[in-house]
Amino acid sequence: MNRTTSSSKKQRAQRCRRNRHRAFLLLCCVVLLVSAAGIIHALSGSKERQSDQQPEKYAAAGTIRKSAATLEKYQPASVSLIAVGDNLIHNTLLKDAYEGGGSYDFTPFYEDIKPYIQAADIAIVNQESPLGTGTPSGYPSFNTPQACGDALIDAGFDVVSHANNHAMDSGSSAVYDTLDFWDSRADSGVIRIGIARDAEDRAKVRYLERNGIKIGFLAYTYGLNGYSLPDTNPDLVSLIDKEKIAAELAAVREQCDAVVVLMHWGEEYQTVENSEQNELAEFLTENGATLIIGGHPHVCQPCEWIESENGNRAFCIYSTGNFISAQNQTNTMVEAMLQVTLTRQKDGSVVVENPGVMPLVCYFNSSWRGYRVVPLDDYTESMASSHALAGRCQMSPAHLRSVAAEIFGEYVIGSTIPVTYAAEEEPASNTAA
Repeated sequence: MNRTTSSSKKQRAQRCRRNRHRAFLLLCCVVLLVSAAGIIHALSGSKERQSDQQPEKYAAAGTIRKSAATLEKYQPASVSLIAVGDNLIHNTLLKDAYEGGGSYDFTPFYEDIKPYIQAADIAIVNQESPLGTGTPSGYPSFNTPQACGDALIDAGFDVVSHANNHAMDSGSSAVYDTLDFWDSRADSGVIRIGIARDAEDRAKVRYLERNGIKIGFLAYTYGLNGYSLPDTNPDLVSLIDKEKIAAELAAVREQCDAVVVLMHWGEEYQTVENSEQNELAEFLTENGATLIIGGHPHVCQPCEWIESENGNRAFCIYSTGNFISAQNQTNTMVEAMLQVTLTRQKDGSVVVENPGVMPLVCYFNSSWRGYRVVPLDDYTESMASSHALAGRCQMSPAHLRSVAAEIFGEYVIGSTIPVTYAAEEEPASNTAA
């Protein structure tokens, strides 16, 4: 009994010591937790006071202000753009525009198509001949009165290309006359592309800004009908040269949101593009072109999306055909007005949307007078029967529609006035070094 009692007392004493030790540890934990909470509270209060004392510093570096700026920069916006083909002033057009006393008026040629041109935020044309001050002439060596340039301004064009095979028809002096003309009309907002006074002038990035979207423009031609550029200015007319094209595309992409490239290429009177055009279109897309507009064949050629291996994507029309001319084949009378929307996405990229081709017809009467461009939808049986080419080739509205449908397929659209997106008060054009 005595040993049992003694053992029980020892066990109770040990339990008491363990309980006191546990209590002590528990108390320490409580103290540590309370202390930690106090420290956290103190630090939090310090940060709040610091923020209260320096609100401007934190607002300037904060994500809220930065996000607002980003949203403003990449706010979705759209620009409507149209492009037509070769403005080719043959001898009979010169006679039709002549008023006597050395005066010409080309404005009636474009009256019927003017509403479509003026509605677009950006309108592009290829002026297929120089605007020289010398004696006017048509095929084969063109020289067009500068009144034609004024008519293009009046019609509503914003971009005029002179990079084509007829640029040097009247010598380098006529090209410099052309440069002088457009530079003297700078207030009109029209920009000229494809010709330059010198290397410095060529290096200027020519662009239009609409709805906050900067769109740059370049133009090139395959050749000059056997003429050579002057040794003193190899940049007078921009020839197709891959190395230069890649460098100029990179320079424009650096300053602009999108790049439109006009290409004078292909084989005359062929309604399908050739392999060289395909290869160049892929090259342009790979190097950053957004939209590719072809000309030179004098007839229309198909359009399609081009996707390069590096992920770039562009829309290409291989030929818009003529815009106005005195040529004498059915296919040369069927013309294209490309209509697209350039849209800035939320990520800042600018893409081509809603591409379509509105077919046009060049009309002139049996006396080879009364030249004008009309939408195919407005071309009537009466106009077909009085057309100068009636009896020489098929000129009925139905046949011309079938030509357009065969070339452009799903991209054919009816007579459509482009949407005007850009605000009137925006600057018309700029150049940047």
